[in-house]
Amino acid sequence: MKPCIHGSDAHTEEKLFEPDEQRYCWIKADLTFDGFKQIVYEPEPGERVKISPVEPDQKDDYKIISKIRFTNTNDFPEEIEFNKNLCSIIGSRSSGKSALLAYVAHSVDKELAEELVKGPGEGADYYWDKIDLVHSIEWGNRQSNDESPGKIVYIPQNYLFKESKNSDEIKEKIKPVLFKVLPHFKIKYEQAVNNIGVYNQQISGQIDNWFDLSDSIKSLDEQLKNLGDKTAIEKEKEEIELKIKNLKEKNQLSNEDLKQYQEISAVLSKHAGRIDVINTELSQISNVSEEQNYFIELKVTLSPSMASLPKGLQDVIKKSLEKKEDEILKEINKQVVNYKNTIEREKTEAEETIAKIKEEKKELIEKYQKNIELEGHVKKLNEYNETIGKINETAMEKNNSKNQLEKCEEVIKFAIDQRKSLIKELATNIDNADQSTLKGIKYGVEYGFDENLEEVTQKINIKEKSKFIEKGKLSIDEIREKPGEFLSDLYSGEQKIIKGNEKKQVARDVLSLTEKILFNAEMEGDKIGGFSEPTMTPGKRALFLLRLILAESEDTWPLLIDQPEDDLDSRSIYDDIVPFLKDKKKERQIIMVSHNANLVIGSDSEQVIVANRHGTDRKNADGRQFNYLTGSLEYSKTKDEDCEDTLESQGVCEHSCEILDGGRIAFEQRKNKYKIK
Repeated sequence: MKPCIHGSDAHTEEKLFEPDEQRYCWIKADLTFDGFKQIVYEPEPGERVKISPVEPDQKDDYKIISKIRFTNTNDFPEEIEFNKNLCSIIGSRSSGKSALLAYVAHSVDKELAEELVKGPGEGADYYWDKIDLVHSIEWGNRQSNDESPGKIVYIPQNYLFKESKNSDEIKEKIKPVLFKVLPHFKIKYEQAVNNIGVYNQQISGQIDNWFDLSDSIKSLDEQLKNLGDKTAIEKEKEEIELKIKNLKEKNQLSNEDLKQYQEISAVLSKHAGRIDVINTELSQISNVSEEQNYFIELKVTLSPSMASLPKGLQDVIKKSLEKKEDEILKEINKQVVNYKNTIEREKTEAEETIAKIKEEKKELIEKYQKNIELEGHVKKLNEYNETIGKINETAMEKNNSKNQLEKCEEVIKFAIDQRKSLIKELATNIDNADQSTLKGIKYGVEYGFDENLEEVTQKINIKEKSKFIEKGKLSIDEIREKPGEFLSDLYSGEQKIIKGNEKKQVARDVLSLTEKILFNAEMEGDKIGGFSEPTMTPGKRALFLLRLILAESEDTWPLLIDQPEDDLDSRSIYDDIVPFLKDKKKERQIIMVSHNANLVIGSDSEQVIVANRHGTDRKNADGRQFNYLTGSLEYSKTKDEDCEDTLESQGVCEHSCEILDGGRIAFEQRKNKYKIK
């Protein structure tokens, strides 16, 4: 609703000063006719006039600096009051305007003020450790900062310019601010980063498994080679069986005796072999007993991790896991003891079986052992059967390892694809996020490779041509598409690496290589952040930094800013800072030092504080070193040449014209808003 002025149309006393629907008319101005006329010049709702049932410009009292007090000094007035909206401190050079702002900042946050400025004035005599005058502020709730500690956002002179020159530092500020203004995106980002870490752990773990399996397959191939050719062995076996048959007929041995002896010989050989295996296994767990555990600790790893879960839920899960870990540890140690007892019994039984067979079949065994040639052939036949059995077992084990190898490659490929999807999803999430409340700034996500890609590339011989080297560059996309082939080529040596690097580690580095996620921001068509150089002018960067600093402070504590025009170009001041100040003063108190008319007058300062330092040509009352005159922009008073008090000699309007750069021009441009004599 556009504000307007209406007269009282009350016909009863009850209606007096009670408009219909509580449509009160609020006017922000001096209680003068000139002040009243300002509503003609600032008609926008909330600027100077507003129709509302409640008072506009309401702020939390405990977040408004009501006044500053000085004691133990005659150099400053006892107290200076501040408006709750935009207070502009003006004055000539070294007039005490920056000193006043510094004292206010120091009264609220001593550590911050001393970190940002050496003292309230120039020179070593004005360093904070040399200042002995007592200064304190009072909040709008009438409590001191000691009683009700508050905060400020303090931006000293030239701070924005110095900080905005370092674009990398500005980039670092984008992320925390983005997370504050888009908390839902922060959650998605943290979940994505956590899951990316989990997938990279999976990739590294599967690479370790892949190399272990490849070593195993290589070892199994060597074993198969040493065992011999299965076809050749089976042919030899047939020849031995024929020789045994001929000897049996020659020595008049029955088929039943021969069959029984072969079975006995095979059983004895089998039990003897099993005893050898058991002896090896017992040596590995020789110290295990019911009193001596083999496993000492068990750790369960969750995927994805619990990092993004609420703290209370994490504690519940941890307690549950610890309980289960103890139970599982006891159970598996029990299984180790049981296994040891079982194989010890099995060994005893095997030894007893061998002894029993030798005793029961003593006559048959001796009969065949007397025939040395036949005994040798039977023994050889058993060896062939055993070798063929080992070949079959080894071939099956190799085939199982190959299947596991393929599964490793599938898991690696899946993890790589999921990692890529998570990163792409982040960019989509921020693009689709509601950024309407950010007022002129749009945030985005970029992802790409940084110096990590170069570090990885240096481990691979890119001079040697391969399917993964393209024009002297490592083809990451091709590797990610075919991780199994890359691992095979790396393992076999077909993909060369630089001497001194280990194949498994190179594989981990390459396949775990993840795009770096950077944040950017766009303001009025210009960008900063991400991988590209900023396109913002220094002035726009300073404005952007100012917005970031304010966004960093979630609560609307006072903003103290010293001469921002020194950090900005003239266009930024008029086009950007003036609207910015007019907007932000509705949210928080702003105390600003400035010598720029557009900032002070164009932003419609609710209070102007004129600073003056005592001198022969600019005297203060009672010779006070620093004194201040406060009032509104519309406070006008023709200069009294006979008045010795510089501040009281004329009104705020006249001081502004005299002190501010372009002050009279600024007022002339606003002549339809303010009356200038």
